[in-house]
Amino acid sequence: MRRFWELARARLPFRKWEGIKQVGAVRILDGDIEKPRLGLSEEDILEVQTTTTIYIHCACSVNLQRSLSSISKSVIEPSLVIADLALASPNLDSFVYVSTAYANAHLHYTHHDIDTKVLEQVYPLRPSSGDSTDLEYSDLCTTHYTSTPEFQFHNFPFPYAYAKHLCERLLLHRFASHTTGHEAPIARLLILRPSILGPAIREPYPYYEVPGSVPATSVLAALITSPSLRMHFSSRFPDPMTQSTLDEVPVDIVVNQLMMHLSHQSAGIVHAVAGARGRRSIESVWANAMSERNLPWCPRLIWHKDVDWHDQRLHPLCRAFKIMGTNFIFDNTKNEQVWDWMTPWQRDNYPLWMDNLEQNGDVKSRRVAYREQISRYFKKRNVPMLLLDLLVKRPVGAVSWQMDVLQHIWSVVVAVKSHTESFLSKPASCEIEVK
Repeated sequence: MRRFWELARARLPFRKWEGIKQVGAVRILDGDIEKPRLGLSEEDILEVQTTTTIYIHCACSVNLQRSLSSISKSVIEPSLVIADLALASPNLDSFVYVSTAYANAHLHYTHHDIDTKVLEQVYPLRPSSGDSTDLEYSDLCTTHYTSTPEFQFHNFPFPYAYAKHLCERLLLHRFASHTTGHEAPIARLLILRPSILGPAIREPYPYYEVPGSVPATSVLAALITSPSLRMHFSSRFPDPMTQSTLDEVPVDIVVNQLMMHLSHQSAGIVHAVAGARGRRSIESVWANAMSERNLPWCPRLIWHKDVDWHDQRLHPLCRAFKIMGTNFIFDNTKNEQVWDWMTPWQRDNYPLWMDNLEQNGDVKSRRVAYREQISRYFKKRNVPMLLLDLLVKRPVGAVSWQMDVLQHIWSVVVAVKSHTESFLSKPASCEIEVK
């Protein structure tokens, strides 16, 4: 509980933090989603079941490098426990599961076009006339969460994407098969699929983000500080720089979409994406990163058409962020429908998308975030912090003593160099005075 308020105080404006704490609108339970029964006591579980009407489950690890066996303990198992908890709640109105739009990233390799269109629906992984989700989950448990035939057959970029895909289907199956005397529980299940979470455009303040939680900032930090002379990436497109895109949606826009869909009692699968208004080309991402580099060279970007995104020959950044050579078009129909229902006041105060790319496209406004991320990376690896100001531009108006010292040393060097050149440029002479 103390850690929650400390983090909130560190990240939120004081008035917002104080307002939340004084109102007493937040009830914190001490638990752990990777422990049995979420690490909650029986008293806490009973309290949750009897008092909760809306469940919003967005807790899980977003470490894309974790193995399937590791990520399943954070994504799949806790989700099923929370779902059972919700289904046992007599006052359940809605259950929201926050998934990811890239749970269907494997579709990129199922065709040869540039655009990969993803609808707000489930894409089965096993050709079957019936639902084989339980069988697939059984296979996963049998292998101690290491693999399934579906995971081996389909080319997912990360185990995380496959875990989210399977978890969506497990939840849909569990809610559909649950029987009660009231409305079918499946009508209360909302699966929200955000794309790449980006910094906020309004709330709690512009460019708000939690360090390490914004993938595009991580990519920016890596590109700015990379010493590589060449970077090998994978894409089948004729012109990857202009045809590859990233769909980055501001985090407060995702919250607005979630709240509006709850208000309108939406159910099923909903994409929370930037869409056509917010997709950025890799060319613009690359240009922004190169404009922020202090290193005297820019890496040469080399694209390979016949290389899989898991290939070890690719640059580590490409293997860590595999979707950089893709172009996903996420269906946004349900958000457009909710937008039509919203009042003018709701549209002004809870926008469902950005007006334009400039709302969170100023790379200079991200300097604080990517500098903090680079700083944490340096500290973990015992890299001298003096290098931070050498490699990374400072936020506008910021001053650091390290840079002041370096600038002073450099001014001395320049002065000495100028004086030396001036002295050497004079013709040599020898005068002897005879008295």
